[in-house]
Amino acid sequence: MKAFLQVFAILLSTLSFSPSQSVRVIASYCYLYCEPSFESEVVLEGDQPYMAVLGDTLTIVSDNDSDFALVSVPDTDISGYIYKYYITANSSQIVYPVFNGKTRRESVLYDLDKKPTEYTLRSGQEVYIYSGYDDDQVYTAVQVVLENGLLYNGYIKTSDLAPDGISPLLIAGIAIIVAGVTVILSLVLIKKTKKQKKLDKKQK
Repeated sequence: MKAFLQVFAILLSTLSFSPSQSVRVIASYCYLYCEPSFESEVVLEGDQPYMAVLGDTLTIVSDNDSDFALVSVPDTDISGYIYKYYITANSSQIVYPVFNGKTRRESVLYDLDKKPTEYTLRSGQEVYIYSGYDDDQVYTAVQVVLENGLLYNGYIKTSDLAPDGISPLLIAGIAIIVAGVTVILSLVLIKKTKKQKKLDKKQK
């Protein structure tokens, strides 16, 4: 079912940044990486991982159109790669994402550690699902607009989320079809097994 439920709705071009551009962190907090990958080592400040927090300002060094951009921390020698969905252009006019889902009910917003925040999303509030949707996962990464107009990246419970273009009836229908095919294949297998046993007995 996972293959039917992948959601990717915003073009990467909307996440392109220019060198020297100022950006603002919209995640509760995040790390900088030595290479453009979550598997890379994190950038250190002294002997501790450097942590950018919500509202921090960073400067774009380069953007090669991957999911990461190279940034520097103003007034320091610290630089590293940051996941581009954790930042937004630091301008007076915020560019909001193209929403591709909404909440089914009032839902708690979780930070990147999946810990509850002070924010609660109202029922029917639109969200941007930026990292795919899988109903087998407990949480789904989303970008939301808070009541104060700021963008925020975090998680909500997958059961509280309704992706656009995916009808609950369709999901139920797929589940019924999969279950039906499983039953049919099981019956066919049992029938073949019984037939094979009869042939084996005759040969003896």
